[in-house]
Amino acid sequence: MADRVLVDGEFVASVPSTDRGLAYGDGIFRTVRIARGNPVAWPDHLARLRFDCGALELPTPDGAQLTSDMRRLFTRDDDGVCKIMVTRGSGGRGYTPPTGSVRRIVAAHALPAHADVVPEPLELGRSSIVLAGQPRLAGVKHLNRLEQVLARGECERLGHADAWMSDSTGFVVATTMRNLFFIDEQGCWHTPAITRAGIIGATRQRLMRAMRQRHVELLERDISPQELEGFVGALACNSVAGIAAVARIDGRALAGSDQAAQWARSILDS
Repeated sequence: MADRVLVDGEFVASVPSTDRGLAYGDGIFRTVRIARGNPVAWPDHLARLRFDCGALELPTPDGAQLTSDMRRLFTRDDDGVCKIMVTRGSGGRGYTPPTGSVRRIVAAHALPAHADVVPEPLELGRSSIVLAGQPRLAGVKHLNRLEQVLARGECERLGHADAWMSDSTGFVVATTMRNLFFIDEQGCWHTPAITRAGIIGATRQRLMRAMRQRHVELLERDISPQELEGFVGALACNSVAGIAAVARIDGRALAGSDQAAQWARSILDS
């Protein structure tokens, strides 16, 4: 599939150099998996997009409008990835944002080859890149992703598939591109609270909802690096690659991860 882009509903190859998303990272984005032309878990993605726009005081694009854009980009037989970006458009003097301005960018991309297979188990070490704390932006998938860019570069240099990241207070947040879940010896699940830094992914929310519907004990809380030694299993998830077992973390094997990941996939798909 060739990449295709709609900007405010028009097929174009570029955005204006004055776009505030380019100049200041003034915008948000979401990445949606497309299966047979349909956006997977679209209501969850739309809910997160609305939350993100609200946090930045951006006008939220109409859901029907976004759905129409996706239908124009993907045929009924297409599998792929749709990236939706909402920026504050062009205008305003310096940092001062214009009122009511918004630009809608919807792009179609091919599905990565690894996305159609069960993800390989991950071995995670700690990234040297720390996520800065900003409660106002916690959970928001905004366009300022330099911390993740630097962390991904570090993984590439070290030959690592991924790494876990802490915030500036030292608590575990996520991997460079996935949300994290842990399970302890009593069968209780734990996931980092996204209150100071990090992204609240749609797959994270879906999995949390599925667990709670089954009355599974799940704690959303601050997790210190020292506590990682007490978990017997872990998984990492995002919307494109799905759920991956964490085989090792900081060099320590997690024997319960494969079974935990298989179970999590089953309740997410049911």
